[in-house]
Amino acid sequence: MELIETIYTFLRANLGITLIGAFTIIQISPIKINPWSWIAKLVHTFLFAEIDKKLVSIESKIDRVESTIEEREAVLARTHVLRFNDELLNSIHHTNEYFLQTLDDIKTYDKYCAKNPSFANGRTTQAAENIKRTYELLFDQHKI
Repeated sequence: MELIETIYTFLRANLGITLIGAFTIIQISPIKINPWSWIAKLVHTFLFAEIDKKLVSIESKIDRVESTIEEREAVLARTHVLRFNDELLNSIHHTNEYFLQTLDDIKTYDKYCAKNPSFANGRTTQAAENIKRTYELLFDQHKI
């Protein structure tokens, strides 16, 4: 009986060690209770809640910046296509590389328009068709 009282007194006096030992035994046991994970989540929430909020805010701002950049690239591609078509209509000669770059700009613009239906579209339809038709004609005639 004295041994049990000694163990009980020791465990009460060393409550922290007792809890650590109990948590470790519970974690090792086949029961799916993991107090260490629960404690780690609690500590993380306590220490990093403000940082997590700021990270969410930063991610939101980055998403808006990426969206703005993509839209500006589409507008720039549209400008290139329209300018190139104007030059074609004014009989300005272009190299094969310039044609290929403009065809890439057409793809960029069309891809953005398909991904963003609310974006003003249809502004390059005739210009793109004219550029493609002219490219095929010049290519077939071996002029570019």
